[in-house]
Amino acid sequence: LVQLEEEYYEYHSSMTYRWQELIQCNENILSHLKNVVRDHDRNISAKTCPASILPREPLFSGFKDRLMS
Repeated sequence: LVQLEEEYYEYHSSMTYRWQELIQCNENILSHLKNVVRDHDRNISAKTCPASILPREPLFSGFKDRLMS
């Protein structure tokens, strides 16, 4: 029983450490993405934004008609 408790403690410690690493990695990625978006927003203006990014017609424009038919 003591050996089982030791194994569980080691497993629990290992898993806790791995989850903390995963959370830290996700926080680093999120921080990086926020910085990229912030820098992008600072360096773009409405005049330079290409119109081809947005569709001419909303993608959901015919949704109501298709739903009702």
